[in-house]
Amino acid sequence: MPASSRIQDQWIGICCCHKSPTCIPMGGIIITASGNVQSSQFASAGVGDQTIGWCGHPGVLVTGSGDVSINNRGKAYITSQVTGCNIGVVITGAPNHTVN
Repeated sequence: MPASSRIQDQWIGICCCHKSPTCIPMGGIIITASGNVQSSQFASAGVGDQTIGWCGHPGVLVTGSGDVSINNRGKAYITSQVTGCNIGVVITGAPNHTVN
């Protein structure tokens, strides 16, 4: 089972909001999460939470658990997908909290 994701966890992929080349390799962090649900002392991330690339462009978490929810949203975890300017997957999570 993959580790659950939280605010400040990282994603990796590309950012496609640049002029030339349009898409470039990119990483970044999750910047929003549920303030009332925690995983390993950090706010838990879910579907709809926002990401930001190291370049400053935004994205959003679009996949999460079908079995575990936080505030009626699927709980994000390692390999949850990011889309928007940022396109990629979450690569870090809570070391002691997993999601089905």
